[in-house]
Amino acid sequence: MKKLYGLPTVVTVLAALIGVIVYRFSIFDGNSAFVWRVPLDLKIYWLAGGEVAQGADLYDNAYIGDLPFTYPPFSGTLFTWLSRLADAPLILLWQGGTALALFTVIMLVLRERGLKLSPAMWLLGLLLLCCTPANEPVHGTLFFGQINIFLMLLVALDILPRKRALPGIGIGLAAGMKLTPAYMGLVLLFQKRWWQAIIAILTFAVTVAIGFVTIPDAADFWTDAIFKSSRVGEHTNPGAQSIRSVMVRAWGIDGGWIWLAAVVVVFILTCLALRTAMKHRNNSAALALAGISSCLVSPFSWYHHWVWTVPLAVVVLVAVNQGLGKRLPGILGAQVAGFVSVLAMCAVTLPFISAPVWLSAASRSLNHWDLQPWGMLAFTGAGVLFIAFYAVWGFIPGTQPEEEAPAPGRHHLPAQPASAQLDAAQTAGAQPASAETGALPARSFNTAATSRRGQGHPRAAQPVSDETAEMPAVGPETRAFPAAQDITDIPDTPAYGRHSRSED
Repeated sequence: MKKLYGLPTVVTVLAALIGVIVYRFSIFDGNSAFVWRVPLDLKIYWLAGGEVAQGADLYDNAYIGDLPFTYPPFSGTLFTWLSRLADAPLILLWQGGTALALFTVIMLVLRERGLKLSPAMWLLGLLLLCCTPANEPVHGTLFFGQINIFLMLLVALDILPRKRALPGIGIGLAAGMKLTPAYMGLVLLFQKRWWQAIIAILTFAVTVAIGFVTIPDAADFWTDAIFKSSRVGEHTNPGAQSIRSVMVRAWGIDGGWIWLAAVVVVFILTCLALRTAMKHRNNSAALALAGISSCLVSPFSWYHHWVWTVPLAVVVLVAVNQGLGKRLPGILGAQVAGFVSVLAMCAVTLPFISAPVWLSAASRSLNHWDLQPWGMLAFTGAGVLFIAFYAVWGFIPGTQPEEEAPAPGRHHLPAQPASAQLDAAQTAGAQPASAETGALPARSFNTAATSRRGQGHPRAAQPVSDETAEMPAVGPETRAFPAAQDITDIPDTPAYGRHSRSED
């Protein structure tokens, strides 16, 4: 197992960052997620679940203002349990569950990166969780009560664990709830988990079937609504952060062959990045970069869909820490490695800084720079650069994982065929292997010598590999933005057509 170098420094710096984040939120003159109210999207989930519970159609009307239900029918079926909850338990369960799901993803990444989940690592995971409100996608997810982090957890349970991973069920369920996670099946293919990919497809098919059974107008979604990205939002909205939306705002290009060409380029870069991740056994980098890629190539993505930047930040933290910690000697070198690794993590997440923490550097402010289109490209462009850099990283000489190397002073002998071993055994007067056991497998000189020494001090060859060719250190929204929309609270009983109903 690996260790985290300079852990006292890492913990101290993260604690200081949390203090800064809390202070910045306390003085922020605007709406934030930390207000006791039912978030906008969560209220829509609540209303939609109530419609399903009453056997009504799901897609025939808007729920709050002009906002319809945009998810597949299976999601509406799952949300029926929400409609039974009053405001207080609804807020506690949803927002608390979101935080718990994000903490689980962080711990899964730390474990997958080879760190033992000691009490110190649990403390580190908790500190990292407390830093995430500084990430605009996480803050937006909490502000609107979105489902993004729950979906990321389902996908992470499929991709990250080396043992007891979900056999494709997580990705299938996530795709059934919100179509975009189906893109993450690409990681299963690069992991060569063919059966798991098939199970993901079958699981998704089951969710579709459940939707048809439980939702009266499920066919309307699959034959009509699914093809209208405008139902989700407008590309001109600065909170929209897919390639297509940015191209609309920056250059007035709405779809067409130029957008398709850009999608193909990003897809190819993503495949190369996943190739690099698989060569270095870095499933966490594969999860983060494929997730970012799904937001880029989707016809429409809100900025809060980019929660995949959180596992990316943790990957960078561990990678830089391990890279420097092995090269800088002594206790002082370890502390330097810890400090620099936190700075690297902050640098990578800077394009996604939340407005309450640093308003002038947040994406919503960059859209109003005089120097355009560079300001509005910063958020989405950072995602493309991270994928491209990791894709190229896999081809740079000296970054490849080392093959198994012999221990010092020993030489591996070439493996001998079984017939040669039998001849040697007979020459030495030994009995040939019985038919029941078969010929002995070929072994290296080191292995044989180790077995002969018994209780001695073996020096067998140890595998030496670079387990981390991770992302190097260098590398909202609005629907309109909350301030522009002036959302303060969602009425308990909104009067919007047939969706108006009295509280029990």
